[in-house]
Amino acid sequence: MMSLESDQSVKNGKFTLRSPIIWYDNNSSTKNWHMLYEVGITGGLMVQEGFSKFFWGFLFIMFDFRIQGIDIMPDIIGYILFTMGFLAFAAHSDHFTKGKTYNMIMVVLSVFSIYERPNQGESFYFNPLGIIVGLVSIILLLLIVYHLLMGIKDMATRQNQPGITEEANKKWTYFLIYQIASLFLFVLIIIPPLFIVAVIAMFVVTILLMATLMMFMRSCGEQLRT
Repeated sequence: MMSLESDQSVKNGKFTLRSPIIWYDNNSSTKNWHMLYEVGITGGLMVQEGFSKFFWGFLFIMFDFRIQGIDIMPDIIGYILFTMGFLAFAAHSDHFTKGKTYNMIMVVLSVFSIYERPNQGESFYFNPLGIIVGLVSIILLLLIVYHLLMGIKDMATRQNQPGITEEANKKWTYFLIYQIASLFLFVLIIIPPLFIVAVIAMFVVTILLMATLMMFMRSCGEQLRT
């Protein structure tokens, strides 16, 4: 006859190990004891891997560096990583499922951003298709990040992690303000001098926000569990 016993949670480094399962054979004269840590380590690793996809995804999506118009860190890679992350956490919150849906649209749209015609010396180059795709992309990215952060908030609330819940709300506020500011660039594009200054300022803000979101993803991977 097999018997299962489950005790308290155990912490090992940065992985939270769930209740160990101890079983023994009553028919054995020596009662050989065995201990398994259920799916604690596996679950912790899965959470870390999931959040690592978002960690690197933000790098590819938010950092734009081009050579001769070619994005050497294409957004599509970031959105593919996001898809993998959303799939890993889909069972934990409806927000992750919704985020995955919007993200799949961006996987397609981001193909058009791999190459952009470099400025050939014109003081102003108007690209209607690029502006339309840019506006749609901003809206979709807002929805993606919103559902990502709200999904994290759901996980943190269930696991009694008020710190992460509060940080998820803050990160959403920061990202929303950032994207609203990005929309003003489309207005300033008709005033080249102001547009250039605004682009430089947004570049600095982008780096800071990207680093903040990446560190938050790493923190979630260390503190949350399945």
